[in-house]
Amino acid sequence: MNPSRSPSLRPSESLVGSLCLEVDGVRRRAGQLIEGMARCHDGPLLERLRRELGNLQRRHRELQRSARSLSATARRDSLGVALLLELTSRPLAG
Repeated sequence: MNPSRSPSLRPSESLVGSLCLEVDGVRRRAGQLIEGMARCHDGPLLERLRRELGNLQRRHRELQRSARSLSATARRDSLGVALLLELTSRPLAG
């Protein structure tokens, strides 16, 4: 038995939990990038940071679409899906 996973978790709960964690990670990394871009004076590095931020913005939009899709189809774990919808509705950096 996997100790990191409760035997009572359903696959949908595990998926929603994983997506919530990913959204949080995307938001934290975006904040770090924005802070780094504000201090950066190196053109090539600044461009790399902008590209990475763009990739995170695309992933955030994908997560928003997934949350909406789960919301429309999920019969269980409605509280988890509601949390996922809330997290994906927040701006990346604030």
